[in-house]
Amino acid sequence: MLKDIDANREHIPTSEAAKRSGFSMVHLRRLLMTGKLEGFQFGRDWFVYTDSLEKYMATPHKSGP
Repeated sequence: MLKDIDANREHIPTSEAAKRSGFSMVHLRRLLMTGKLEGFQFGRDWFVYTDSLEKYMATPHKSGP
């Protein structure tokens, strides 16, 4: 998670990121809070930098717990 908003980077709300990625909004927020995805919280809403989402989706991950 970034402390400041980078206006030079494209960002989307977690609802749009969920549609693009197939991840749930809860999972995306967890990734943002743990720093695995870059983005920011504005008020109650979370936003994901699209380049960070694309990079995360391109790397292999284990499924399940």
